[in-house]
Amino acid sequence: MAPSPDATAPGEVTFPHLFSPLRIRGIEVRNRFVFQPHFNALPDIHGMPTEDHAAYHEERAWGGAGLIIDGSMAVMPEGQMSRKYLAAWDPASVELNRRTADAVHAHGARIFAQLNHGGHTSLEHPPQILWAPTQMPEPSGPHTTKAMDRRDMLRTIDGFAVSTRNLVEAGYDGVEIKIAHDGLLRSFVSPFFNHRTDAYGGSFENRMRFPLECVEAVRQNLGDDMALGIRLCLHEYTSFGYDLDYGLRMAEHLETSGLVDYFNCDAGSFSSFWMEIPPAAVAQGFFRPLNRALKKQSDLPVVAFGRIKEPGLAEHMLALGEADLVGMARQLIADPATPRKLREGRAAEVRPCIGCNDGCLHAVAQEKPIRCVQNPGAGQERFWSERLLVRATRPRTVVVVGGGPAGLKVAEIAARRGHSVTLLERSRHLGGQVRLAARQPHHDEIAEVTHYLEAAVRRLGVEVWTGVDAVKDDVLELDPDVVVIATGSQPNLPPGHRQSRADPDAGGVARARGLQVLPDVEGLELDCVYAVDEVLRDPVVRDSRVVVIDAQGHWEAAGTAEFLADAGNRVTVVSARPVVAGELEGTNLALFMQRVGQKQIALRPSTAVRRIETGGVLVVDVVTEVEEWLPADAVVPVHARRSRDDLYHQLVDLVAESGRDVTVERVGDASAARLIQAVLLEAHQLAASM
Repeated sequence: MAPSPDATAPGEVTFPHLFSPLRIRGIEVRNRFVFQPHFNALPDIHGMPTEDHAAYHEERAWGGAGLIIDGSMAVMPEGQMSRKYLAAWDPASVELNRRTADAVHAHGARIFAQLNHGGHTSLEHPPQILWAPTQMPEPSGPHTTKAMDRRDMLRTIDGFAVSTRNLVEAGYDGVEIKIAHDGLLRSFVSPFFNHRTDAYGGSFENRMRFPLECVEAVRQNLGDDMALGIRLCLHEYTSFGYDLDYGLRMAEHLETSGLVDYFNCDAGSFSSFWMEIPPAAVAQGFFRPLNRALKKQSDLPVVAFGRIKEPGLAEHMLALGEADLVGMARQLIADPATPRKLREGRAAEVRPCIGCNDGCLHAVAQEKPIRCVQNPGAGQERFWSERLLVRATRPRTVVVVGGGPAGLKVAEIAARRGHSVTLLERSRHLGGQVRLAARQPHHDEIAEVTHYLEAAVRRLGVEVWTGVDAVKDDVLELDPDVVVIATGSQPNLPPGHRQSRADPDAGGVARARGLQVLPDVEGLELDCVYAVDEVLRDPVVRDSRVVVIDAQGHWEAAGTAEFLADAGNRVTVVSARPVVAGELEGTNLALFMQRVGQKQIALRPSTAVRRIETGGVLVVDVVTEVEEWLPADAVVPVHARRSRDDLYHQLVDLVAESGRDVTVERVGDASAARLIQAVLLEAHQLAASM
C-alpha cells in the first residue's frame, strides 16, 4: 500500500509531485496527469472527429488534466483499425481536429495526437487487408496478413509525414507514435512477427529500421519546439512474444537516435489483450516494475501506465522517481474532474474507476461509442455531463425508496440540483445488490460504486433512513412532490420457495398485476434450489456438488460459480448458450476462463436444464437433444430477475384516487432488471430532468 501523500493540515491533503509542471521539449505541461490515448468510437464512420469527440476531450481538460493525448489516429486508409478511427492523413480532418485542440487549450491543457497504423490488427469484421512485415496468420484471429513491400513501406512513411503536417496545422502540441500493443510498428520490432530477409528483418537493428524511418518522418514535419513521444510496448506477455529486457533494448535504441522526447509505457498485445487494458482482476500497480525499469535506464520523461487510479499511488510513484508523469485513461473517464478535485482539496469526492471494462472497452471493441458504469455522461458530455447540471428552478421535495445504486444515483443528482431529498432503505445498509456482487472473487471494487454514492448523498445533505420498511401511507406522510421507487429486484423463484418464505426483502415482488412468469425448468421450488442472493449473503453451501444454471451469461452466474468453488464446492456451470458467461467483456472473460481451469469448475455450454430433482438435474444437449443426468446436492439458477414494484403500483393507484399532486416514478431494477451501467444512466437522466 502506498504511503499517504503530504498532509499540510488536518483534513487537507496535497499532491506536490502530481501538481508540479514539466517541460517536454518546448512544451510545458501544467501537471503530471496524462489522459492516455485510446479509441473512443466517437468519430463518424469516415474517421472525422465529431462534436462529441471534441467535448469528450474538453471535459478532461476542464477537469484539470495537464496533457491530453488524442487518438489513436490512423496515418492511411489501410491502417484504420475501424472506420471510426481518426483519419489523420485526410486534409478534411484539419479543421475538425482544430476544434478539439482549441477546446482543450481553452482550459489550459496541452494536447498531443497519437499516430498509428493498425497493421495486423483490426476491429472490423471482416477486416480490411492486414499489413505486416511477414505474411503469416494473425495469432489472435483467423486472418492472415499481407507481407509489405518497399512501396507499401514508403506509402506508410509518407502517411506519418502527411498526418503530422495536418496535426501541426490543426494546432496540436506534439505527436506520439505507437509501437505498442496493437499496430504495424510493433510487429516490425517483434522477432515473432518479423521474419524478413531484407534490410528490415533479421538483426535487431534491421527490425528497428522501419519504425525509425517513420519516427524520422514525424520529427522532420514537427515544429522545433513540438514534442515527439513513443508509446512503447515493454513486454508482450505471450509465450511467443518478447519480454522486458527486449523492450528496454528498444527504448535504448530509440533514445539513442536523438529523435524522441518522451516515452509512454505500455504492455500486452492483441494476443494478451487482458494486459493491454487490464480489468479489476489485475492488481493496481502490477506494471510498476516495467515503469521503474524504463525510468532507471532513460534520461527522457516517462509516462507511467497500468490501471493507476488512486492519487496516493500516483503521487508515490512520482516521489520515488518511478516515472515523470502518470497516465490515466479509465480513471479520467470515470471522473474527468479527478485532478481538479484533488487540487481543490476534495480528494474524498473523486469517483473511482472500478476496472470493470464494461462501459469503455466492451463498447468500443464493438465500435460503439464509449460509455462508463461510474460516469453516465462519458461519451455524452454535450448532454449528460455533471458540469451541465443546473439548479432546479423550482426545488421540490423528493422521496426515494430504495438505497441501491439506482436510488442512490437519483438522490445524488437530485440533491446536486437543489431538491430536498429523503432516501428510505429497508435494510440496515445501503448498496443493494452491489453489496452481494462485491463478495464474488475479484469483484470487491464494484462496491466503490455505492461507496462513492453513499458518501455523496450524505455530503449533499440527503436525509437517509435505513431499516425502514416503507409502505404507501408512510411515504405520502412525508408530503413529497416526487416519489421515486428504486426497490430493486430479486431472483425469479416460485412463491413457495424457501427464499420467498425467508428472505426479508422478498416482499413487494412484481407479478405484472398478478402474473408471474417463471423459467421453464421443473423443480425450482425444491429445497435443494438456492437463490443466488441467498448463496452470496450466507455461504450455506459447502463441500457439495453444485450446478449453477447460467441463463444470463454475465457475472451473476460466473462470479457466483467462483464464489462457490472457493468455498470448497465441486461446481458445474450449465448454459444453453454456446459460451458460458459469454456476455462478459473480453478481458474479463479471458481471465475468468483461466481461473475456471485453476479452480476446476466444469463448464457445460449448449446444455439446457429440463428438470431439477433432489440429488441432481436432468439436462439436454441443445444441439443433439441427448439427455444426461448430472448429480448435484445443490442447484443455483441464475435467470432474469423479477422487479419489486408493488409499492410503485400501490402509490400510483393511491395518488390517482386521492387526487394529490404527487409524481410517482420507478427506476432501475424496479422497472426492469438490467446491468448496473444502464441502471445508473437511467437514474441520472431521471434526476437531471426532474
